[in-house]
Amino acid sequence: MYHYILPDAGEGTHESAIMSWSAQVGDQVKEDDILLEIESDKAVVALPCPVDGYLAKIYVEAGDIGIVGQPIADIAESKEELQAALKGGGSDATMAKTKATSTTLASDLDQTDVDQSALDSTQTKDQKDAQPTSDKDYRQLAVPRVRKYARAKGIDLTQVIGTGNHGHITIEDLDTYLAQALTHKQAASSEQDQQARSEDYDQAALEERQTPASTNPQAKGNQDLFVDTIEKIPAMRRTIADALSKSSNQVAQVTVFDQVEVEALVAHRQKMKVLAAERDIKLTFTPYLVKALVAMLKHFPELNVSLDMEKNELHRHQYYNIGVATDTPRGLMVPMIRNAQSKSLFEIANDISVIAQKARDGKLEATDMGKGSISVTNVGAAATSGVWSTPIINLPEVAILNVGRIDQLFLPDEEGNPILKPVMKLSFAFDHRVVDGVYAQQAINLLKNYLHDPDLLLAEG
Repeated sequence: MYHYILPDAGEGTHESAIMSWSAQVGDQVKEDDILLEIESDKAVVALPCPVDGYLAKIYVEAGDIGIVGQPIADIAESKEELQAALKGGGSDATMAKTKATSTTLASDLDQTDVDQSALDSTQTKDQKDAQPTSDKDYRQLAVPRVRKYARAKGIDLTQVIGTGNHGHITIEDLDTYLAQALTHKQAASSEQDQQARSEDYDQAALEERQTPASTNPQAKGNQDLFVDTIEKIPAMRRTIADALSKSSNQVAQVTVFDQVEVEALVAHRQKMKVLAAERDIKLTFTPYLVKALVAMLKHFPELNVSLDMEKNELHRHQYYNIGVATDTPRGLMVPMIRNAQSKSLFEIANDISVIAQKARDGKLEATDMGKGSISVTNVGAAATSGVWSTPIINLPEVAILNVGRIDQLFLPDEEGNPILKPVMKLSFAFDHRVVDGVYAQQAINLLKNYLHDPDLLLAEG
């Protein structure tokens, strides 16, 4: 029996959410075929099957959290081994008895079908009454662990709205259902007590002061204000929250606010985006920012490092991987443009489009994330004015650039006369534990030179 251990799909990931299984217990599986998808390190990662065989047991159902280093499945390497696993036998001492849904699959291997009522024979009459009476098979509504919990609590699964994958009911859904039922029950009980205590009052005063909530829309509305809808934090949002909290708590972050006149940059991009469109490439300002950061890092290598305080180590990177913050339905992701120093402006633009679409579709792989030199986030399209901000450094990097929208501002010419020019506002955050203020400002000055003069940028970037 092969025990499939959940791997670390990211950099030091402790746990991952199981998104989906591509096979069911009893199915034949082949080595290197995709067996499941997990959500880890801000990416959905497809995991292949490690060996040929049959899926004998699933330890972590879709929608649940798996711990790195712990088993998530058993894979039998023969039909005989699978049969033993489905019957709860076998010589492997770590093999537990298979769930009811796994037992029924033994019929495909010439095993006797087991009637579901026999499996539930230990339930009490009240617990059985909690099962749905609709035509829909309740086994399709929830996994065995959730069904067992529902039976113990006397919950009719057909009355619960599932929020898990494919509408499956989760433990949290059942707890929410119980909490709401208890709230309504308490409200009804309180209402009856009020009515009982007010029987000696004058009827007119009763109608004025003690109108039951069930017949008073305003009172019922106020009651609903105290009912919470509880949702489980998605794994990706929790990953983002943990990463941002860690950065905010550990980094001695300093943010420098600056701006640069970009008339030549705007004109260059306006001209080149026509050529890019002919090649089905969307050219935004972000590729220019990526190239400018690469050119800056070549002159200021102290910004192309990672700090490991636990090991008392400073890692100097020999690569130029630029993270591009991307807004997705799952939350903010920072996929990497790998080896950006060796790519043209159009190649970077194409890579940004491809990797951004992968991020929005939830198809990023572990190789698309991490090992970054520096990151850039561009909120220009979403900002209503060219405001600055305080971006949070994407650990273990030591700096990040945020760019606002380009605004038309009056700037003095050589004679001091005001002239309307396009101005890009920059927010550059750096880790003061690694970089001193003068060094960081010098790097920003060079970055501004590249953005002000795209010919210089393309010559050195």
